[in-house]
Amino acid sequence: MKAILVSINAKYIHTNNAVRLLKANSDFDIKILEFTIKDDIEYIINSIEEEKADVIGLSVYIWNANIFNSLINRLDKNKSKIVLGGPEVSYDAMKLIENKNIDFILKGEAEFTFTDLLNKLAKGNSPENVDGITFIKNGNIINNPIKEIKDLSNIKSPHFFESDIEHIPNKIAYIESSRGCPYKCSYCLSSLEKSVRFFDIETVKNEINYIMSKGTKTIKFLDRTFNANKNTFDLFDYIISINNNRTVFQFEITGDTLDRSIIEHLNNKAPKGLIRFEIGIQSTNKETNLLVDRYQNNQVLFDNIRLIQEGNVIDLHLDLIAGLPKENKESFIKTFNDVFSLGALELQLGFLKMLKGTKIRREANKYGYIYNELAPYEIIENDCLSKSDIDEIKQVEEMLDIYHNKGYFGENLLNYILMQKSHYEFFLGIAKEYQIHNYSLKGYQIHEIYERILSFINIDDVNDKVKIDYLLRSKIKPKIFWDNNITKQTKRLIFENLSNNHSYNLNELFKHSVVIKVEENFHVFYYKNLISNQIIVKKKDITI
Repeated sequence: MKAILVSINAKYIHTNNAVRLLKANSDFDIKILEFTIKDDIEYIINSIEEEKADVIGLSVYIWNANIFNSLINRLDKNKSKIVLGGPEVSYDAMKLIENKNIDFILKGEAEFTFTDLLNKLAKGNSPENVDGITFIKNGNIINNPIKEIKDLSNIKSPHFFESDIEHIPNKIAYIESSRGCPYKCSYCLSSLEKSVRFFDIETVKNEINYIMSKGTKTIKFLDRTFNANKNTFDLFDYIISINNNRTVFQFEITGDTLDRSIIEHLNNKAPKGLIRFEIGIQSTNKETNLLVDRYQNNQVLFDNIRLIQEGNVIDLHLDLIAGLPKENKESFIKTFNDVFSLGALELQLGFLKMLKGTKIRREANKYGYIYNELAPYEIIENDCLSKSDIDEIKQVEEMLDIYHNKGYFGENLLNYILMQKSHYEFFLGIAKEYQIHNYSLKGYQIHEIYERILSFINIDDVNDKVKIDYLLRSKIKPKIFWDNNITKQTKRLIFENLSNNHSYNLNELFKHSVVIKVEENFHVFYYKNLISNQIIVKKKDITI
């Protein structure tokens, strides 16, 4: 019997662990077909049908659910059994199975469920005793409950397929050291898992070693709360010990339960840039957090984040969610300002998604939620945030992404924003400028977004510092979009000074340098071998 597993990823750089886990733990030789959401649906269908498989397994998530909805009804059920799995179908199986083109739905952890199903089908037996499966038999729905895998050591690793080796350097690798979450936030699917379980620590180390040896640049741990792991210190020390100065490790951390000793240990032992923490803050409104079953000590959380920032070793990615219960616009602005003031490298502003199976979705009427019926089920409004409020916050999110999260700007702009009374209002002000001038949010050149921010700020000394950000970020001589006001005679005197006193080649300076005047001094930016060097020449050192 021939079976295939189909994954449609959000981006090429993503790796679908789920289909690899099912393949690794199957008694059958399974082929994996991977696509992205940008691929043409006709191409996807043709690729699937060319396999002439007896069983087609589809890995369904919120980012590909709508594509799969279109695809399912176009597959030929008479030639193949259609099997769905993944979080998007696990908590809506009774309704979904009514689709006549779906044969089976696998719910929850399906490593063993899938191979059990294949064995039953191969032998011509009914799969009604298979755990975590939903299907129709003789007109009746068989809906067996989800069964968690108690001993994770029984699961074979998804990381050792030879077919993946050539792709590893160009993709993000995902590793699990645990499953489940100790917290029960009502908007999160992890709240539906019964327990936290851990993988064997030596197995995890072997996976890390193997993936690093094949050239991966980024390893993300899928643990919902990595610091719930009893082996946190051991794993961190191991990662530090095998650092290759190329691979970055990302962990999802619960900030207020993170032991300060771990932060201090990493600040002292880890090299800068090796470790990245993603910390979900979501809201600083205590009432809101309690309504979503989230118990967060804001003081401890902020103290820990400040300690991380002071160490300047761990990169920080912080998360917020707009649209949580009883957080109106004023409260959200406070949350935004409180969190942005921490100065993290990235601040992701997301919008509440009413995921299937979650408590918050069941309580939608309680808080007046109106949300999209199609994935990803993002909210439109609730009883505290109008649609226009949400639209405004989305404008702020767009500017936050361009002017902070993309990393185009350096510390000078960040420091200026941090000095503002309201960081939210600053980004909203840029958004209004974009509307007034009808600036595009896509397809822009880097110099254009700098030009727009300089026009918006319009303060000479600040603009000079942001120009320095612009000139330092480039590895080749960039476009100068402002009136530089440096005469050829002045430039020659500056370059002659550098040539005579610092052994720079005069012709190379003219060819590869940009000069700007900041206050009374001249800043020379010299671009060579994809490196930008900043040299400051004092006015008193040259005679103009």
